[in-house]
Amino acid sequence: MASSFANANVVTVQPTYSKTNPFKELNGNWNVGLFDCCTDVSKCCYVFWCTPCYCCSLASKLDESIWSCCCVGYALPMYRMKVRSILKIQGDTFSDHCAVLWCPCCVALQMDNELKVRNIA
Repeated sequence: MASSFANANVVTVQPTYSKTNPFKELNGNWNVGLFDCCTDVSKCCYVFWCTPCYCCSLASKLDESIWSCCCVGYALPMYRMKVRSILKIQGDTFSDHCAVLWCPCCVALQMDNELKVRNIA
């Protein structure tokens, strides 16, 4: 029995665990401002007059189900949080919900324009 342990590898240094939290490493900023939404008037009109349709197109760009757009008030903050976490943009859930509450059209256009600026969609 002693001979079977003779060729075994012995751990002399224990592996270490890094306590870095990837969600705390958010250091980026939006390249497109929240109120830079009026640069393309046709898009601005589209999102204003048919927000659910625009949210469906945004959902497909974010690999989300188009059925999530059935409740725009819930979908837009979730999309914004997803965009922020993927692109490592600073912010929090409260600011996402507040932005959607005060100007959902601006939020939808900001996300779409941010994806376009970063060549993602």
